[in-house]
Amino acid sequence: MSAYLKTLRLQHWDARPLGERRAILIGASFALPLLAYFLLWQPAHDAVGKLHEKLPQLRIQAEQMRRAGTQVEEIRHRPQLAVMDALAVKTAVEESASRHQLRDALTTLIPQEPNGVRLTVTSVSFEKWLIWLRELQSAQHIRVDSITVTQLAEPGMVAIRATLTNGNTL
Repeated sequence: MSAYLKTLRLQHWDARPLGERRAILIGASFALPLLAYFLLWQPAHDAVGKLHEKLPQLRIQAEQMRRAGTQVEEIRHRPQLAVMDALAVKTAVEESASRHQLRDALTTLIPQEPNGVRLTVTSVSFEKWLIWLRELQSAQHIRVDSITVTQLAEPGMVAIRATLTNGNTL
């Protein structure tokens, strides 16, 4: 390799007159720093400025992703809700209605497969009905699948036909 370089030097550099070699060296001494500046330092300097502008946004995104990851882990480790069969739903509804003094108002309570009941209430306070439904949903994960509410002559009182089901409400 050194012999090749020596040959190139003899053919191209040493063959040039002294004035031309000086002119090339002076030109190179000005051109190399300019090339280094425009090809290396300036692009790096501009990139640093852009990164300083984007850094706060990237930190916010990283924090959002960390929170989302925490939520995913919480959901992943959350136990799955057990689905009750129709008879278990019927029993849970009866017990809850008794606790809320609504058992006498239930005229019909029929299990419906796979995990529901159909019920009829002849006369109940609408407010009391809503409180009872909220308790059923939060404690037993029993929710309304379908409902028909009929207003009665007495203010605040309603007649209800509904189908309640148990299952994952999320």
